[in-house]
Amino acid sequence: NDANAAAYGEFWVGSGRESEGLILLTLGTGVGGGIIVNGVVVEGVNSFGAECGHIIVDSRSDARLCVWGGGRGELEAYASASAVADRAEQLLANGRPSSLKQRVAAGETLSTLMLAEEAEQGDALSQEVILEAATYLGIGVVTLVHTIDPGAVILGGAMNFGGHATQVGRQFIERVREVFRSRAFEIVAQHTVIDYASLGGDAGYIGAAGIARAKCACVEDDDA
Repeated sequence: NDANAAAYGEFWVGSGRESEGLILLTLGTGVGGGIIVNGVVVEGVNSFGAECGHIIVDSRSDARLCVWGGGRGELEAYASASAVADRAEQLLANGRPSSLKQRVAAGETLSTLMLAEEAEQGDALSQEVILEAATYLGIGVVTLVHTIDPGAVILGGAMNFGGHATQVGRQFIERVREVFRSRAFEIVAQHTVIDYASLGGDAGYIGAAGIARAKCACVEDDDA
């Protein structure tokens, strides 16, 4: 599982290396997940552990449908790149003014990258959609952290809006943190790190190597 491997990479030598455990959320066309507890990858009885994109963040009967699995109200329906682009298209279709219209009319495909670029230039609709996604992501993070109290939540994947290097990227993660702090138990909020991943596309194979290394160490201990 690539998300599990990436989670271990971030835990071993990445943004979560100071924590005993972590949750990695990979924000891309969907929302993937990986969970590490006390150095162990959570896989589950059916190998469906850490399917974080399918937790419920909106219980309304008319909640959005997941782009991939079809589930209603799931995190993936609100905080994946596909969902964010769909939300922007919906608002444009409803007549909302935005600089996105000119780019779409010129033949460009609406994407989260386009949203990030226009948000940096001050486009209100782009900023709204990005921060709305961050709000739902923060709600999901509260549920996950209250379940296992990992010490760190790391946001990976392609949809990071430029990460710490851009104003929009900084606003995105700060909104996630704000929502988390407002809803989480105080002591949990104080001692949980929420940050962007640092290993990029290398996280998966680094994590796979780390998992193999850890298993070899266990075998050597057993032999001893």
